[in-house]
Formats: sequence, structure tokens, C-alpha cells
Amino acid sequence: MKYLPESWENLFQRIKRLVREYEAINWVWSSINIAVWEPDTNPPELLRKLVAEEVLRDENRNHNYWDNWSPEWLNKKLIELNIWINIDNYSHIKTLVIPWEKPILWLLPVACWANRNDSPIENKWYMKNAPAYDVMATWCEYLWEESLIWPIYSFENFKLKISNLPSWKLPRMILTVKPWNPCPVWASKEEWEEIIDFCIKNKIRLVNDWAYTAVVHKNHVSLTSIAINYPELEWAELFSISKTFSACWWRIWTIVWTNDFIDEISKIKWNTDSWIFWPAWVWLNRYLDTNESKEDNKKIREMYKNRMDVLIPIFESAWLKLACPSDAWFFMLFLCPKTINWETIETSEEFNNKMINLIWLVWVPFVWSEIDWKKEQFIRYSACYDSLKEENVTRLKNALSKITITY
Repeated sequence: MKYLPESWENLFQRIKRLVREYEAINWVWSSINIAVWEPDTNPPELLRKLVAEEVLRDENRNHNYWDNWSPEWLNKKLIELNIWINIDNYSHIKTLVIPWEKPILWLLPVACWANRNDSPIENKWYMKNAPAYDVMATWCEYLWEESLIWPIYSFENFKLKISNLPSWKLPRMILTVKPWNPCPVWASKEEWEEIIDFCIKNKIRLVNDWAYTAVVHKNHVSLTSIAINYPELEWAELFSISKTFSACWWRIWTIVWTNDFIDEISKIKWNTDSWIFWPAWVWLNRYLDTNESKEDNKKIREMYKNRMDVLIPIFESAWLKLACPSDAWFFMLFLCPKTINWETIETSEEFNNKMINLIWLVWVPFVWSEIDWKKEQFIRYSACYDSLKEENVTRLKNALSKITITY
């Protein structure tokens, strides 16, 4: 007997499964996988050396539980690395290093009194901009809570607009992902101010996932830089080093937020999780003190920029149309074509499957908000494909030459 609801398959897990199934029939690495969102490079050598030294150190505390102990000096460095703000100047702000993001997301609705009718506020439900990770929706389903969508439209350049929020339901919490996967469009000071005013007025907690801090360019404004000036707002912002130093598996995040919110999250985490890998904190602290760390971060950011400079013209020469500018050097979002090799395409998922079968090219399909009773369809590529290698460029161009698409 199964107790859990029959949840849908997570989009990213579905794409990974498609790749595994395809390569099991053909051969390993036979696909041109531009769908992946994991760095294909390794953490910098100095960073790995420092971790190795600490792991080999014969100190028991290196291998024991550390629970919520989160050294302030490290948190401060991580925050400054990501958003260049000295949090010492703000007494109402707290920080916490967290072991990973996706599992931590379930703490957010729980901290907002999920599935309880005795909440101090009348708001229910949880809301996120879409499309983005569907992890929050999955957690809400497991918690038997409803997750709502904040519609965002291509004709508005994917901006977060209060006017697009469902007017008949007020959520307890709104989760935004800016700049986000799959849409690398930055947020402005004015956007955040409008959202913050709305959240304060309606007693809504606001959370932004800024996983791609290190690869953002142009004019993006962090939520933290604006929210710190609103003591009455309940908010949080998450940052990752997964892309900053190509350290996905190390699962190191930090979170900055207001006192009440972080106290509740910390309490739940204290009672349900004892994770912290002490050698990671030690090496990170030592590493961030070096000039080499800044150079490494710069090199990684420039690597993604250089890859994008190669990839975007290749796709555009195959008649693919960008849906928006790539304000973060990690993702490219394209409008889904209407035909491929003169065959009509109805959805981005159908287009993705056709591309896999025809030319072994894998990307991620996304369905957007409805316009005139029809959902917008998009496809997303990442810059994890090494387009700086001539053989990879040749293979990609040869594959694209075998298809004809139209809009």
C-alpha cells in the first residue's frame, strides 16, 4: 500500500532519464547534451588541496556532527562574495550556512505553518514564478498544500509584475528565482520595491533563490540589497557556490534573511538535520582569503561568457530565436519552433524528443504562462557544453545542419 501521492516526475529528472535511455541504446556520450545544468569543470586545484589537507587532519571534530553551528566569519565572506554587502551594518539580519538548496526548500512552507489551520495570518498557499524548478510544487504536494503560479510573460521580457499575480488568493510565501533557470533575465530595484510593498501590505514572506550569482552580469539587483532597508519585511535570499567554483556536489549554500524567518527555519533545521562538513568550512574560509580565489571566480565567469559568445550565433544561424537576452552567462532561452523538417510541433517537449531522435541534441523544454488560452513554449540550453573545443563546435554545427525549423 502506497501512502504518498502519485507525484509527477520532476522535469530535470525526466531529461536525465531520457539521456540515460538514449545512451543505453546507442553508446555513452553519444548525445549532444546541452540540457545539463551542472558544470563540466572541476573545482579549482587550490580549493581541492585545502579540502584534502583538512580531511586528512587527525581531528575528531572534522568528522562529527556540527548541527547549525555556522561561523559568522564564514557567512560574512560568503555573503560578500555573492552580493558585496557588509551585513555587519544591519542588526536585524541573520545568516545560516545550509547544506543544499532543494531539500531545504521544504523547510520554507513548514516554517510558514504549512498544513495548519491555526496560522496567525489568514493567507494560505505558496507561490513561485514559472517556469522554474518544480521542487517547491513537489514539496507542497507532499505536504498536501497548494502551490500557485505567478505568471510571467515573454512580451513583458519576463519581468516580475504584481499585476500578474492571481488576485483571488494571497499566499503565505512567494518564491522567486532571479535571474533564474531557465530565464536569465535580471531583476531591477523598482521590481523588488513593488514586490516588497505588496508583501508587507499582505503579510507575505518573500524568498529569492539566486543560485547563479557568479555568472550574472549586466545590471541585476539582489533582493538582499533592497530588502535590508525594509525591517518590517519577512524575507530570505539563498546563494550557492555550485556554479561559483564548479563545486556542485559539495552542496554549500548560504542564506541571509530577517530575524523571525531565520529563527524559525533554524529551529526546524536544528531539530531535523545535523549536517555540516567541517573541513569544507575551514577550506572555504582559507580559500576566500586568497587572491587566487578571486582569479578563479573570474576565470569561471569568463569561461561561460566565452562559451555563450560561441553558442548563441551557432543556434541563431540555425534559425533558432532567442526568447530574451542572456543576462546571466549560463543559460540561453529560445522560442520553440512551430515545425522541424516540415513536421508540425505542438509543444516544447515534443520538439525536444524530435531533436533527440533526429540529431541526438538534448535540451530542456519549458511551458510558460497562457496567452490567448495557449501556453507559451520554450526550450533552454546551458553553457555547460564546452563550445571552446573545436571538435564540439564541429559536431554541433553538423548536427544542426541536418534539420530545418520554422516559426
